[in-house]
Amino acid sequence: MFVLSGEFDYYYRPAGSNETPKKIGFSKGSMVFTPPMEEHATVFLEDTDLIVMSRNPRDQTAYESDVVRVELVEPKTRLLK
Repeated sequence: MFVLSGEFDYYYRPAGSNETPKKIGFSKGSMVFTPPMEEHATVFLEDTDLIVMSRNPRDQTAYESDVVRVELVEPKTRLLK
């Protein structure tokens, strides 16, 4: 993801881990790479424009078959789960 404008917090940890997620803040001009087997979440702090790229197709069917949903953080309070 390349940030054109805006700001967000990015939470991440290894897939299947029970460790507390780490957090990095990103803003305009930043780039984020999510490696395979990483649980991650974004909490947008303001309206944000991103360019998102993927090596996999991103049609809904392909996307859903590649995703396992977990809740790392409560978005409104930003409390870690």
